[in-house]
Amino acid sequence: MDLLKPLLAAIAGGVVTSILSLLVARAKSRPDMRGWRHLKPSPMHWTGIGLGGGLCLLMIYIRLFVGSSRADAETQMTILTWLIILFGLLTIVTAIAMHALQRRSVRWRGTSLSFTRGSVTELRKFDEVQQVRVNLLGQAVVFFADGSFLRIDPHASGASELLELLEERNARSGNRISPE
Repeated sequence: MDLLKPLLAAIAGGVVTSILSLLVARAKSRPDMRGWRHLKPSPMHWTGIGLGGGLCLLMIYIRLFVGSSRADAETQMTILTWLIILFGLLTIVTAIAMHALQRRSVRWRGTSLSFTRGSVTELRKFDEVQQVRVNLLGQAVVFFADGSFLRIDPHASGASELLELLEERNARSGNRISPE
């Protein structure tokens, strides 16, 4: 158990760093272009970060400073350690997903779709969309005619509206939009 305190400290640091980096990234986000709708983290994302991070930090505090005086204290603390690891990792994964959503900067206006891939902003027409599928992680993947693709978090604010618009537009043109 000599490695337990550094592990818990690393998880706490990861959770706190994830939350702070998201807040800084949100503060520095580019202004919205006129008339463009955009995807952004939903209240579900922020609730997951806030409650998951807070609960993880509370459990770390209990593990390190409070403990248990019951007869099965060691078993309780082992279970608590695993819960800390689980909640910490899930909070960090949520923070990574939110950061990726903000970094992609997906926007649409009329029949144009704009998003950032690396450091390049791409502008595509809805007519270029060949199909939309759902991958194993639950993300909607938009495939374009040239073989490139865009992953969209379906839980983001505005995602359902964009996906419905793509489905409606491409159903008229005969392209395949499917939840496979």
